[in-house]
Amino acid sequence: MESKKSGLISRKKLLAALGGMAAAGVSYQFLKSEDSGLGSIPAKRNIDPAIFRPKGPRSVRRVAGAADRTLLKDGYIVDGSGKTGFVGDLMIRGDKVELVTRDDIQFNGRTMNCSGLVVAPGFIDPHSHMDEIIAENGRENLKLPFTEQGITTIIVGNCGHGIAAIDPDGGHQDLLEKGLAGKSAEAWTSYDQYFNHLSRTALTHNVAAMAGHGTTRTSIHGFNAEPLTSDKKRRLIYLLEQAMDEGSLGVSFGLQYEPGVFTPLDELSLVARSVAAKDRIVSSHMKAYSTISGTYPLKPFGRPHNLLAIDDMLKIAKDTDVRMQLSHLIFVGSSTWDTCDEALSLVDQGIASGLDLMFDTYSYHCGFSVINVLYPEWFLARVPDVYRDSWALLRLRAELELIVALLGFGYENVQVLNTKHPALEQYNGMFLKDIADARGLSQFDNFLDVTEKSEGRAVVLNHRYSSQENIKKLMKHPAALYMTDALVYDEGAQNPASFGCYPRFLQFARDFDLMTLEACVSKMTGAVAERFQLPRRGFLKEGHFADITIFDWANISDRNTREVTNNRPAGIKTVFMNGRQILDNGQAQTGLAHGRVIRGNA
Repeated sequence: MESKKSGLISRKKLLAALGGMAAAGVSYQFLKSEDSGLGSIPAKRNIDPAIFRPKGPRSVRRVAGAADRTLLKDGYIVDGSGKTGFVGDLMIRGDKVELVTRDDIQFNGRTMNCSGLVVAPGFIDPHSHMDEIIAENGRENLKLPFTEQGITTIIVGNCGHGIAAIDPDGGHQDLLEKGLAGKSAEAWTSYDQYFNHLSRTALTHNVAAMAGHGTTRTSIHGFNAEPLTSDKKRRLIYLLEQAMDEGSLGVSFGLQYEPGVFTPLDELSLVARSVAAKDRIVSSHMKAYSTISGTYPLKPFGRPHNLLAIDDMLKIAKDTDVRMQLSHLIFVGSSTWDTCDEALSLVDQGIASGLDLMFDTYSYHCGFSVINVLYPEWFLARVPDVYRDSWALLRLRAELELIVALLGFGYENVQVLNTKHPALEQYNGMFLKDIADARGLSQFDNFLDVTEKSEGRAVVLNHRYSSQENIKKLMKHPAALYMTDALVYDEGAQNPASFGCYPRFLQFARDFDLMTLEACVSKMTGAVAERFQLPRRGFLKEGHFADITIFDWANISDRNTREVTNNRPAGIKTVFMNGRQILDNGQAQTGLAHGRVIRGNA
């Protein structure tokens, strides 16, 4: 018998679960979570006001006034390195940080009083899905929520869903347009074209990009589940290497989505080896995040699938020497939660063996995806014909019932933010179980119908993605970085991470007393810039770009609830990007376009 720590289910529990199934579906009542989906945070911990007072006398220094200078006066400066902060002054000149000092600067130009506030680098989101939206002028309502939580730089192209490195002669444009990021029908095929387009766009953020393995493979091979031929492998590597030469930071994998779910490990290793040769990074949405899934063989008493997925990525990292970033480390379903310690142990062992390995996480135990992520590999390989195969649907029903019964995750935990179909839009924001009840359908039939009508693109927020205790463990881990894994939609319910993810990290750090302020800030600024090789970003250093977020450490908080997930956070006061103020007293300034393209080879 495996121990509870292994994350495996007991035989007694398995038999009870199987015995309780009905032919038309299982009862999901026993799976319901008692928390709100966003969890609860202790009462606000009081911050010692002494940290905002100088530790000793400050030398006086005079600086001449100039139109392109702005002085941030008497703030608690946290420079992004993780080192203890200090009360001091920071001078912006043009688009750069000119001076960071403990001295008392005397200056007769534009001065902003930052007494009692934290002056930090602008936050960097290493896992964004804003690829398409950021490339469009206007639509500021979809972009500014990230500014309002302090984010100045985003990295797009994640989960295998890039927006360029496309074979122009591949003939799979229809599939590319159905991806997580989307793809304009005529705008570009290469990253050089995409970056040039961004440079002509009114950018609300600095933008860097990963190339998406899934997008490039789709452009060559569609969603065909068969392995690539030698010629197609060469074409894949050529396009991805070209993307890196043109400025992408590396390559992302999306191994629960088509076509990544069909991709053999030898192909992934081939890609990783080419990334390592250019000293870039691989980020991987892994093949499973739960103890049992549809992407590995169903063996209830075997090794948990999420740990198998980590094993696969560590093997690739070992075999290729690539820098490996495990994307959004999560533990889906209550039966998976106990595997967190073992997963982190695998990370520790990998690092100890010499692997260049890190992971990222978000601050909620619910997460955004598309509905196809919930289906097994064999089913996705046969879409769309499989929807008319009665035997295949019987097999799917049986497998999903087994997974749900064992996992501690069911239809009532899947919130459909956007159904992506006009006949279903009235159900936007509802949970699958409630949609089924409203439509008079069985849970399974409703799930299948929403998937088919949306062509697998319905946007979902999966609750019970982790436990709050696991989030705290992940946040504290030395190899952890922070991210949002988010975008904002024109319609439907919203992902709370688009509005409050980074303030929530800070709130967790403060109120759970998880770590120092400086350590928390580093994981969303300097450590991210170093990991993804973003030059002169992420730190408050002289000569670095003046991306700066000023916030109230004593009062910063996420204000989202399960019912309302698009609330502006509290405590983010002012944001500068490339030396220009873009947020004032928590309110993003509209009509501004001070973002820049960040190329990996710059």
